[in-house]
Amino acid sequence: MRGRWLLNLVLLLLVAALAAVAWYAQREPSGAALLELDPDRIDTLVVQRRNQEDLHLRREAGNWWITTPERLPASEFHVRQILEAAIAQSSVSYPMEDLEPERLGLDPPRARLQLNEQVLLYGGTEPIDGLRYIQTGNRIHLVRDTIGPLLEGPWWNFIDRRLVPPGMALVGVKTPAYVLAREDGIWRVESDGTGVDDAERLAANWQAAGALVVKQVRRQPGADAPVSLHFADGSVRRLVPANESGERRLVDAERGLAYVFDPASKAYLMNGRLTDTGADSEAP
Repeated sequence: MRGRWLLNLVLLLLVAALAAVAWYAQREPSGAALLELDPDRIDTLVVQRRNQEDLHLRREAGNWWITTPERLPASEFHVRQILEAAIAQSSVSYPMEDLEPERLGLDPPRARLQLNEQVLLYGGTEPIDGLRYIQTGNRIHLVRDTIGPLLEGPWWNFIDRRLVPPGMALVGVKTPAYVLAREDGIWRVESDGTGVDDAERLAANWQAAGALVVKQVRRQPGADAPVSLHFADGSVRRLVPANESGERRLVDAERGLAYVFDPASKAYLMNGRLTDTGADSEAP
């Protein structure tokens, strides 16, 4: 009896070992890319998340734009993160039929990313190394995730942080402290105060100014906007300075977008003085 029991145990262990070998053989080699694509040939991105608006982005004349839910310049940095993550290396992958997608957060997926016609489905994370479950076609990969929080976050995280949209030429700035204008190719600044920075440098800082983050806020059409940016095509962008919840903001009230700056940067843009490095010296 004891000998038969040992024989059964040995057979059971042998079957388990063969199953493990078969499972291991179905894995793709470590280092395989999620998708075989050239990031420079991708011109459309679609991000779909649970209980959030769909996000559509398109490359137009070399620049990325958000087209849905609103048309706005997209953050090139964040788009590049998405493109690079799509060709990230898979640590290991398995046939989908050998796993339970619903237990991995893939049925339904936490996020769906479409690059041109190719699709990645993002699930949850495994508990040991924190690798993300990502489905491509009929395989499920474990990948070191760098963009999961970005994909699952609000759509406005993809908005370009710059106040001056790409391709737009700034020709004038008005704040309560000064007026900055480009005339005959030369920047000039007028101010009732003292110590306003060099006009060329001040204009260059406005042209390049980028917020720490952009947030969606309530729209306020017709709100009094003491700051205005004037562009060569005749358009004007009006901004409302605001300090809310400890944040230094310039708010595009028409579009309902708040650009959050560090205190020193906002103070300099508002007052035009390099010595203004904190909230105490900043206009509201």
